[in-house]
Amino acid sequence: MPGAEPSARAAGEAGRLSARGVRVAGSAAERGAAPEGRRRHGGALAYGAAVLAVFGWGSLYPAAKLALGEVTPLMIAAARAGVACLVLAVVTCLRYGGVGAGYRRLRAEACREWGGPCALGLISLAGTSLLAMTAQDFLPAGVNGLLNNLSPLWLALYATASGRARYPLLLLAGSAVAAGGVAAVLLGDTLAGGASPPVEGFVGGDATWVGVLLSVGGSILIAYSNLVARRVMAGRDPFATTAVAAGWGAIPLFTLLVVGVGGSLPAYGATSVATRGLLVWLGAGATAFNFSLWFFALAHLPVTRIANLQYLIPPLGVALAVALLGEPAGPGLLVGTGAVLAGIALAQRGAEPSPAG
Repeated sequence: MPGAEPSARAAGEAGRLSARGVRVAGSAAERGAAPEGRRRHGGALAYGAAVLAVFGWGSLYPAAKLALGEVTPLMIAAARAGVACLVLAVVTCLRYGGVGAGYRRLRAEACREWGGPCALGLISLAGTSLLAMTAQDFLPAGVNGLLNNLSPLWLALYATASGRARYPLLLLAGSAVAAGGVAAVLLGDTLAGGASPPVEGFVGGDATWVGVLLSVGGSILIAYSNLVARRVMAGRDPFATTAVAAGWGAIPLFTLLVVGVGGSLPAYGATSVATRGLLVWLGAGATAFNFSLWFFALAHLPVTRIANLQYLIPPLGVALAVALLGEPAGPGLLVGTGAVLAGIALAQRGAEPSPAG
């Protein structure tokens, strides 16, 4: 038939166009799904990094308690910042294939909007440590530990006031329950047993209220440092930037030691090998890597999605002290840890939505 061949060609062309359209549509769908998959994968990595960071901070209490037999709190804080800076500088050089390339990356992060890493180091590694250590001179350790760990509550209040929380009441309630769990972990056994020394003097006296202001001020500064890190770390190398921040934080701490305030540099040389090993761990495991991991998490998730995980630090610290130092364990640890976990779960339901949904 005369019209059969053109009709067949037209049908074939239409089929090819249709098939190509399906392929194009499929490619577009794949391209749209890829960023979504990357966001979800990045969110999972960020949560994992935050959990690992919390374990690093949890080791801080038992390790520092052992080291305090030979060094001062300020010497520990300075060693943490100094060792963290050196360790992360080495890690950066290894990651970039050599000293030259690593140095260029460190210099790039230091010069790129240098005020960000500077502020992060002075706040996170110097300011918060100095406030916590000074408050310890005025308050019992348990009370100071409780007040200094309230930063997630301040962040929950900020998220609620700024309209960022998904369900503000759930976020606030969860954070408050978790804070109550921290109180049970740090103070519960003492109060339940009727003993008063660990909380003696908490009410009354100018010195006590100075300690309260310093400790609460430290927790507010920790909360603020999370907001600063969220802004500064976006698009940055977490290891190189944390190395630079640690260097900035080490400057005021070592300056105080040089002038003889809170310890001295020669005192490091008089320490035992065991204490030096503890200081290396405190700088590497309990500062360098956990700050890098935490900053990475903050760069990928809203602050209130992970901030409440910090409530796990006191229970982990006490549990490690029980396991490694033989300290007694009471019902406060179990009850408080349960409350912390329940509070975190509740707060997560009310926190800011994650980028993936």
